Amino acid sequence: MFLILFFVFLTCLFLTYTLYLFTSRASDKKRALLKERLADAIRTSAHSSDMDVQLAREELMSEIPWMNRVLIKLQVSSKLKQVIDQADSHITVMRLILFSLTAGVLAALAVSMISTSYLLMGFFGLVATALPFLHIHSKRKKRLKKFLQLLPDALDLMARGLSAGHAFTEALHMVATEMPEPIATEFRKTYEEQNLGLSLKLALQNMVERVPLLDLRMCVTAVLIQRETGGNLSELLEKVAYTIRERFRIMEDLKTMTLSSRWSAWLLCALPIFLAVYVTIMNPGYMDVMWRDARGNRLLAIAAIMQLLGMLLVQRIMKIRI
Repeated sequence: MFLILFFVFLTCLFLTYTLYLFTSRASDKKRALLKERLADAIRTSAHSSDMDVQLAREELMSEIPWMNRVLIKLQVSSKLKQVIDQADSHITVMRLILFSLTAGVLAALAVSMISTSYLLMGFFGLVATALPFLHIHSKRKKRLKKFLQLLPDALDLMARGLSAGHAFTEALHMVATEMPEPIATEFRKTYEEQNLGLSLKLALQNMVERVPLLDLRMCVTAVLIQRETGGNLSELLEKVAYTIRERFRIMEDLKTMTLSSRWSAWLLCALPIFLAVYVTIMNPGYMDVMWRDARGNRLLAIAAIMQLLGMLLVQRIMKIRI
């Protein structure tokens, strides 16, 4: 019986993923078309100096016009759109919300086949609703972390270009063409913005807004101050790159020294969940009262909330900032 319910849950999960792929396909085509039009505009502006090129950036929240107008006015949707862009996910805000609600409903229906408790259905429904947002947050975190890892090499490349006699904008172009993703994309956007008429200060500030990292903000601030006061920009970039690498070195040393403690903490967090699933599979009658009785459902909900709070507390303790 448990295996049948498990396969039903997997079926609902795959249906949700299929819906996500179907809704994302049209958005990918629009993004590719927009990139092609932008590339044509840049090539035209590069070969024709007397031709004015205007870029109008519209934030697309939804393909439905009236829904798009409503979401643009909401501050929450604007912040969510910024997070999606920082994660480099090809999906609109409306589609992410619809996908999240669909996942929550399917999870609640799957749990209803196991238990009749509305509390348990609501809990798993909320967890499934939060999973797409957690996925976007995880992609954003990985992308920003990779950007920060590549930033010292990009600064060294810019410093060598400046030492060789290139202009600062050409150094940006070198990073955009020679560095890997995601740092190449962000520097390419900055180079294209200033190449199409935006001031270098605003272009750099836009990059800081797109990539909210303290190290990048420090680097941009140093560059802007140097452009006003003067000095050796190549040497300045080398010192900033050295500082970022030293922060990475100290962080890796701390991770090495606290590895056993972090693994022990996560094993203790996963042990209750593993035991609950194991006992349910090996002896379904023993855990049947917890899944089907209302009092057992309340105890499971309380245990899940306490477990989640404990995991958040452990993560908070292990998070070290340098």
